Amino acid sequence: MRNWLLTLGVLLAMLQCATQARCEIYSLDEAREMYKAGKYAEAAPTFAHELKRKSNNGSLNHWYGVCLYEIGRCEEAIPYLIKGASRKVKLSNYYLGKAYLSLYKFDDAINAFTAYFDILEDDDKEPTDENNRLLSSAKLGKRMLRGVEQVQIIDSISVDSLSFINHYKLSQEAGRLVGCDDLPKDLQVDSSMVAFMPQRGDMIYTAIKSQSGNYDLQQSGRLLGGEWSTLQSMSEVLNNDDNQRFPYLLNDGQTLYFAQDGESSLGGLDIYVTMFNSERGDYMLPQNIGMPFNSLYNDYMMAIDETTGVGWFVTDRNHIPGQLTIYLFIPNANKKVYTDIDEDSLRNLAMLTSIADTWQEGSDYTDLLAAVNAIKTDAANFKQPEFFFVLCNGIVYTNSSDFKNEVALKYYNQARSAQRKLDDKQAALSDLRKRYVAATQSDKAVITEQILTLEEELLNVTEQPVVYENRARNAELSFINANN
Repeated sequence: MRNWLLTLGVLLAMLQCATQARCEIYSLDEAREMYKAGKYAEAAPTFAHELKRKSNNGSLNHWYGVCLYEIGRCEEAIPYLIKGASRKVKLSNYYLGKAYLSLYKFDDAINAFTAYFDILEDDDKEPTDENNRLLSSAKLGKRMLRGVEQVQIIDSISVDSLSFINHYKLSQEAGRLVGCDDLPKDLQVDSSMVAFMPQRGDMIYTAIKSQSGNYDLQQSGRLLGGEWSTLQSMSEVLNNDDNQRFPYLLNDGQTLYFAQDGESSLGGLDIYVTMFNSERGDYMLPQNIGMPFNSLYNDYMMAIDETTGVGWFVTDRNHIPGQLTIYLFIPNANKKVYTDIDEDSLRNLAMLTSIADTWQEGSDYTDLLAAVNAIKTDAANFKQPEFFFVLCNGIVYTNSSDFKNEVALKYYNQARSAQRKLDDKQAALSDLRKRYVAATQSDKAVITEQILTLEEELLNVTEQPVVYENRARNAELSFINANN
């Protein structure tokens, strides 16, 4: 008992010492130096202590308000910054705008930033690019808040920022997210690369740095010999002076999600969606998908698994050092926004303060999450393509199991067999021609006969693979049409 009490006493003493260390009061000059050095948590207790004696001091209110804002206590910072602004501390309105912005109080943020801009104008100074960006974010946030999507966020997980794609559990039909090490060596441009490969395995979509230093969306296709084409721009409509990253293509082959920063983004990276226009042969102008998916921070890697009915995206909005948050949600067939809801509740839904607030009454997501978690995502579990057979209109078969008709499959296997024989004969002919160059005069006569014989055989079999492929295609399409 005495040992237990002694241990408890030691722990309490340690806790008290730690608390005193965190709340140590310094001289005002020392606290100001800490403030200038960005040590806001250390400086804050001294400013709070001084405010007990000088509650109306503008500078003290400003310093303490900034400290509270910088350590994430934005709501508490506001009264002190308001008092600082009322005492003509010029930067108080700027930090007040940032505090309001962090709380999604966009009207108040706009007013505070505007007041700060007026101060700059009186001093014959111009707003910085960062000043303008924050005001633009507040105005964009105000518009976005009117259209917060009513979506069910069914789970969230904190993951290591360097390996977040390993935690996405997508069905085979939804494709794969892969890192640099899993890409073909010729495409391993950047160790931080994240790429998307659709189920059929014939394309890779990723982003790499352009000559200007920004990331552009790029794509590569698998060639007939199994090699991959050089990465090339997905579209000039998509790639601009901003950063475009983390592409994901739906099963329809037309709907593309990706992340982009820039003037039309609320924070850092925002998630956008676009559609491929087959008539124009290019993508349409991307649209920001809005809140709650996008925030004042970085939101990206939207992936929608149409097989499981679950969508995924990742964000750093929760400010966990070295960690990201992945949200799982149920995609809506048609966008539905919140209406008839008070503003505080709307802000919390936009910020995803509590995912439980997004759940439909009586819903139970246990079975759905269990099914998702049961998905095996390692490469060994993905069915590798056996071949690439274009049936029609963008429909590509990659495995024998894709065929609906046995006769069509038989013809296609004959086509593959004929192609292998053709390849063998062509390789043998190439070898004979190389031997002919180095052969003696007597050997050349023998090799010449062999070359002529092989060339004649090639003439008889060159068209066989195409003939059998056409028979396979016709048989498959006839079967499909007859059974639809």
